[in-house]
Amino acid sequence: MAIEKIDAIFSLVPNADCALSGGVITVWNSEEAQPTEEEITAEQERLQAEYDALAWKRNRQKEYPALLDCIHALLDGGDTLTDLQAARQAVKDKYPKG
Repeated sequence: MAIEKIDAIFSLVPNADCALSGGVITVWNSEEAQPTEEEITAEQERLQAEYDALAWKRNRQKEYPALLDCIHALLDGGDTLTDLQAARQAVKDKYPKG
């Protein structure tokens, strides 16, 4: 996912009242100073790096066993729990923390 320019603007000026057209700020009605293009680009890069650094977490969530499977494994115990723990560990090994 690419961080959009408007996301960077709102990150810099949370209550910004602005409009973009073709990637250019065409309306700025906020009391706070309008950020420069350099500030916006730097914020986009910072937000993108932050997003990318958490890819491991998003990937794990997609592949972890379902919550219902976890509940059944906890209640059943034994091999069911052992198998669940092995499945979770396989996902962790596949997507190590960044």
